[in-house]
Amino acid sequence: MNPLAIVYSIFALVIIGLSVPLIKKKIKMNQGYGIRIAEAFKSEERWFEINQYGGRLLLLWGIVIAITAVVGLPLEKKYWIPYSHIATIIILVGLGIVVGLIFRYAAKTKKD
Repeated sequence: MNPLAIVYSIFALVIIGLSVPLIKKKIKMNQGYGIRIAEAFKSEERWFEINQYGGRLLLLWGIVIAITAVVGLPLEKKYWIPYSHIATIIILVGLGIVVGLIFRYAAKTKKD
């Protein structure tokens, strides 16, 4: 069993677990957990709105990571290095997309 895929599985579960309270608007404005962009700190309403949107994106990203991990679990050892490169690219590109979409959403829905 591919150890990196196991790490990615755990990472996916953590991301998914952290996204659910954001989606459900359970996390009040704070200095440690949530979507940490300036627009989210403008008001409590904006905080919940942006964090709910970001939480949905994080959930989807976590699912993509989980699928990537499941694909890698049964691979033979000779495929672990190529898998690690491809999986890392998928994870980093996904993160870039999530961050970009959050900033775009915050800018599009900005309330002055």
